[in-house]
Amino acid sequence: ATADTFAVNADWLITPGLGIFGRYSYGSTNIFAKTPGRDDGEVNIQSYQVGLAFPNLGKQGSMGMLSFLVPYDILDGEEFLITGAGDGGKQYEFEASYFLPVSKNIAIVPSLFVIGKPNNFEDNPTIYIGNFRTQFNF
Repeated sequence: ATADTFAVNADWLITPGLGIFGRYSYGSTNIFAKTPGRDDGEVNIQSYQVGLAFPNLGKQGSMGMLSFLVPYDILDGEEFLITGAGDGGKQYEFEASYFLPVSKNIAIVPSLFVIGKPNNFEDNPTIYIGNFRTQFNF
């Protein structure tokens, strides 16, 4: 398969303590079937994200972040995917995270993810993920 992709990203620091961001991507993947009797074709997918960032929230160098994301919205070509396009649901994700530097070289980053309608199936249960990461910079 080959793909043509397009992406755009925008970030705007509205005030020293508030920023907004958005991302959009579009991809068109050409499918070259290897199975006899299957047709070649194309899968077209888009993704988008919007969010808020809070620089220096609580401490210099820290960053709070809230975002909403649709990681893949299948526009057409679902017949080339094993799960198709799901059953009409559209997967979405909410994320909240906080980057907290504890020293010049170490930061902790707790995050919470909520994933709704996983794999674009309306009846799939919502997934909740708590994550705690430590970041080392050398």
